[in-house]
Parts: sequence; structure tokens; C-alpha cells
Amino acid sequence: MIKVSVIVPNYNHHKFLHARLDSILKQTYQNFEIIILDDCSTDQSRDVIEQYRHHPKVSHIIYNTKNSGSTFIQWNTGIDYAQGEYIWIAESDDIAATDFLEKLISPLEHEYNVVLAYSQSNRMNEVGEITGTWLDWTNSIDFKNLFQNDFCILGSAYIQKFLIFKNTIPNASAVLFRKTAYLATGGANSKLFTNGDWLLWLKLLTQGQIFYTSECLNNFRYHSNSVIAQAHKSLDKAEIRKRNVFLRQDLAAFLIKENLKLYRLNQIFLIKDTIRFYIANISSVLKKKS
Repeated sequence: MIKVSVIVPNYNHHKFLHARLDSILKQTYQNFEIIILDDCSTDQSRDVIEQYRHHPKVSHIIYNTKNSGSTFIQWNTGIDYAQGEYIWIAESDDIAATDFLEKLISPLEHEYNVVLAYSQSNRMNEVGEITGTWLDWTNSIDFKNLFQNDFCILGSAYIQKFLIFKNTIPNASAVLFRKTAYLATGGANSKLFTNGDWLLWLKLLTQGQIFYTSECLNNFRYHSNSVIAQAHKSLDKAEIRKRNVFLRQDLAAFLIKENLKLYRLNQIFLIKDTIRFYIANISSVLKKKS
């Protein structure tokens, strides 16, 4: 029985694909399948992918004939094909330590209440140089330096302390989660271009515990063609605020059935984000007129 389904959604990352796929295949934990999804790339991605066509670990290769417009559509497609109990969304431009799966599957296997396990990440530039870690991403809200050590806590507590404020799990490549928990949330919101991962983590963590290791088992690559970089280039402040409001509204509809305490907390942030959206929208209109 396959334990882990590794989903590799790709779009125009041909120059990173070899390193990504090889870092998966070299894992010390080997009970996994690989599902490769290409979202109608216009570079040489297909040439790279086809080199892995007959590898015994590769169970599916799916090429879209039209770009989906959202990586979260790809996530849902991958999970439709997944046979594993656990899911690893291994983004096509990142690289994992060889013991990534070995160290993150352990808490999921030994603690049934753990629905999501993730690691700290290194920052890696376009040419593969490590330039730091993502620890500073949580410094502004981590007053007790919790992220400097391993921990396992209730997901609802993690949401209240951290995740309700910002996406403190900034890279899906650093995450291993239960497929059943994912399906219970209804899957990733395919209408979102950004923030879909944040929304998913919020929903997942209402269902159980979260495990975190401060060890950097993931190398999160930043470059000009990444999803985050493209979003920052194409979206103005008003649109970013609008998407945050949409996230809060979606989460509210979910939480009112799952957790009323978290629902009330989310409503406060929904009001704040709505106000910020209107301010940003007015500023944008005035700027265009001037």
C-alpha cells in the first residue's frame, strides 16, 4: 500500500525540474508515488518530464491542454489521482532534504490526531544558493520564540496564536498532510490565484493537531517566475485586499459549522480586511484620476 502521494504541479519551471524530481527520488523514505502535473507549460518542461516517464515511482503524468489559471486546481486534480494516505505538494521549483519524508511522516504515523506536519524552510535563490531561512517570517508574532524549537499543538491553538494573522506556513513544499483531512475541507479553493494554501491550512487545522520541526528540511526557491513573484507584479493593493476579504468570507462559511470560537475571531479580521480593501480601492481610483 502506498503511504505518500507526491504531487508535483509544474508551470514553466523546466530549469528547476530535474533538481526537484531528483530530490524526491533520493528520499530515505521510499514508500511513495509521484504524480506530475504540467499546466500547459510553454518552455521545455515536457522534455524534462518525459525523462521520468518510465520511472517506477512515477504513477501519473498529466499534461493540461489549456492553462488552468490556478495552481490550486492542479492540487485538486493531483489528489483525485492520489493513492497515498498522506499528501506532499512538492512545488516544481523547490528542493527537499533527503530525509524530508522520513522526519515528517513519523508524527503523522505515531499520532493519529496530527493532520499536518511541516518543517522550517531555507530561502534559496534562482541558482540554488541558500541565503537564509524563513524564521524571520514568524518573528513579528512569535513572542515566545516557539518556532525556534519543535512542537506539536492543537490546530485550533495554532490558528489563534499565529495562522489567523498571516500565513505562517508559507510554502506547501514544506508540508505533509492527511488526505482524509484535505477531503473533509472540500479541497483547495480553485477560484483563488493566491491565498488558497493559507485558506486550506486554516481549514485543515480545525480537524486536529499540527506538528512543526525547526529543522530546515525544505529549500523554498525565490525567483522572478515564481507564483508569488508573478502575483506581486500583476496585483495592485486593492486586488490583494479584495482577495483577503474573499478568503475570510470563505473561511467564515466553513468555521460557522466547525468552530464558533474561531468563527468569531475570523469575523474581526474580515471586518478589518474589508475596511482595508475599501481604503485601497478608493486610493487606487484617486490615483488613476490624478
